[in-house]
Amino acid sequence: MNHDIAIVGAGPAGLLLAGLLGQGGLRVLIVDKRAGPLAHSQAIGITPPSLEILARLGLDAEFVRRGVPIRDCHVHGRSGYLGCASFREIPGAHRHILSLPQQVTLSLLESKIATMPNVELHRGIEVTRIGQDAERVALSGGGFSSTARWLVGCDGHRSRVRELIQMRCKGASYGCHFLMGDFTDRTTLGDEAHLWFTHEGAVESFPLPGGRRRWIVQTAQAMPETERGFISGIVRERTGLDLPAGDQHNQSPFSPRWMQAGQYHDGRVILCGDAAHLMSPIGGQGMNTGWADAEFLAGALLAIEQRGQPALPLLEAYDHCRHRASNAAIRRAALGMWLGTRTGRAQSWLRDVFLRELVLKGPLSRRVGPHFAMLTIPCGTLAQVPEKDRARLTPAA
Repeated sequence: MNHDIAIVGAGPAGLLLAGLLGQGGLRVLIVDKRAGPLAHSQAIGITPPSLEILARLGLDAEFVRRGVPIRDCHVHGRSGYLGCASFREIPGAHRHILSLPQQVTLSLLESKIATMPNVELHRGIEVTRIGQDAERVALSGGGFSSTARWLVGCDGHRSRVRELIQMRCKGASYGCHFLMGDFTDRTTLGDEAHLWFTHEGAVESFPLPGGRRRWIVQTAQAMPETERGFISGIVRERTGLDLPAGDQHNQSPFSPRWMQAGQYHDGRVILCGDAAHLMSPIGGQGMNTGWADAEFLAGALLAIEQRGQPALPLLEAYDHCRHRASNAAIRRAALGMWLGTRTGRAQSWLRDVFLRELVLKGPLSRRVGPHFAMLTIPCGTLAQVPEKDRARLTPAA
């Protein structure tokens, strides 16, 4: 047996899982088909529960130092300013959403596992074959081969691992389209997030480290190719703010989908992160849900391999608890997408009334911060897992 755990995919979920398992003393192999770093940032939002998970690797303080804490999110509508969703009074040590480009997140996680001699990372390897029996899993591809006691697919929503084990899944498109770009920030918006819900479409804006700001605009159709300046024009039309086209650093279109795998494990092969479930990136739940998967799964695999706990009950608990969490996140993403992407003057007016009178200033206002900080996701972290399952995951004192 070459390794205890093989992880396919060196994204946020795979690297965090490797760090937690490596810190626990298991021999971990990570392979990733991507040979180099990401071209530009994808996920940027890190929630308070995720910072608590990162603290287990001693990384929370460095993440906060490198990122931008967002404490307030201002919401604008067709009728003007609607209100503020604030994180200043949520419970816990981290009363903010942290904005940090995904390249930095990956770099910090990779640097951490590089200090662990029992963790190996190999890039430029695409796994094309998986075989398993009662004792081990064999993986191979491109002249590379290895074996491990368990294999975890953290290889994204187009997961080859999920395909190779023929795991059924369901999903669909939200029917909405967006264009995203990062700009040098010359606005006066500071370290706060701003959302504009207009009758022509939504605009979202978030601060980034290094004097940059991310802008996301809703488009009527998929825009695989647009000239530089398109985002600036949409932002000017819908918000009145001027973004010089020359300040734009990158651009990428996306048309969100949701997906849910029927089961998160098959024998000795386990799915984690976007390989197991997918939701709209609008709202920033995807990466954080994957990190919570990794926290639970690390505890399960350490209990199985180091303390001799029976595997099947723990894998079933992982499947049940993480399905509950991801289903809740998928439902929230769908509701947010439906509400935020309505166009037309009548629907925009109704949305303004709902957000202003009920959500941001009304009876639901105290719940908004914890909701968007993902503090209210069922089984969101190990601390929220039912005691009967958590007891098997945690070593006796």
